[in-house]
Amino acid sequence: MKFRARIPMIAAALVLGCPAWGLAATPAAEGGTSAGQVAEQARPAMALAEKVPPPAKPAGDLKTSAANAAAAAAAAALNSAKRTPEAPKVNPNSVLALDGKPGEVRLVVMQTDVIQRSRWIVPKVPIPPFIFWNKWLDEHPFVSHTALDWVNEKGEWWHTELRGMYQMEEKYRVGQGEFRATGTTIYGIFVAPGRTDTEGQAVLLDEKITLDWHKVVEIATEYGRKDKRPGDPGTGGRGKRNVGLGGPAWRPSCNSNTYINYILKKLGVEHPMPEGAVGWDRTPTFPYSSDADANER
Repeated sequence: MKFRARIPMIAAALVLGCPAWGLAATPAAEGGTSAGQVAEQARPAMALAEKVPPPAKPAGDLKTSAANAAAAAAAAALNSAKRTPEAPKVNPNSVLALDGKPGEVRLVVMQTDVIQRSRWIVPKVPIPPFIFWNKWLDEHPFVSHTALDWVNEKGEWWHTELRGMYQMEEKYRVGQGEFRATGTTIYGIFVAPGRTDTEGQAVLLDEKITLDWHKVVEIATEYGRKDKRPGDPGTGGRGKRNVGLGGPAWRPSCNSNTYINYILKKLGVEHPMPEGAVGWDRTPTFPYSSDADANER
């Protein structure tokens, strides 16, 4: 899952969960982490915070401000950073073949070390959600990112994948989604020319898949479509489909791999989880208005 979220960089986005988990509600007097400690832990991330707009409702106390700054920094890092270092050591197994016939579709799975490289984004603070995020990171030292490539009727390669909001050109972005409970848009759904850029990472799988590539773009757009606002007619439901409020909220277990498998299942392809593809088997839940069934029509 190279949240290329990546939804996942996964680790970069993890810290975004802090406002939703009530970081500011943990008073130092009751044994929680002090505002100063939180600010110190978040200091490396704060240097990136100026790259994104401040929260719509800035918090008043220092502890919450530190959390919000870390969230903004994580969003900045996730939206701009690549899965690999700027000058990666090219893996001999990172090259994808360019030969292919019109109609050919391939499932691409790449290794990524983005989680471990980005551990500094998640502070070692012994309170939720950080204790859970760090535990999750410890349990997933190896992950992979998936994408879908195909050859159109002109013999041209195209591909789709879920990446950070600004990691690819805007003209190729057909959808978007937010990080869980923050209102911060951090990922985009892209359909772009060429084979998937492996960024020098090892290719674990480049498998031919039988499906109708003509429908891929339609499903990709359906997954991340955001053209309505909460409360608009038709935005109710139970989260089983996109009602125009964007793609599923991103989290470590709902990421780029979830997106690719969603496409495959929509087109009748049942594929076992590729090596390291965390989030592959998750059923995505789409945003919907809080009045649930009221606007369902």
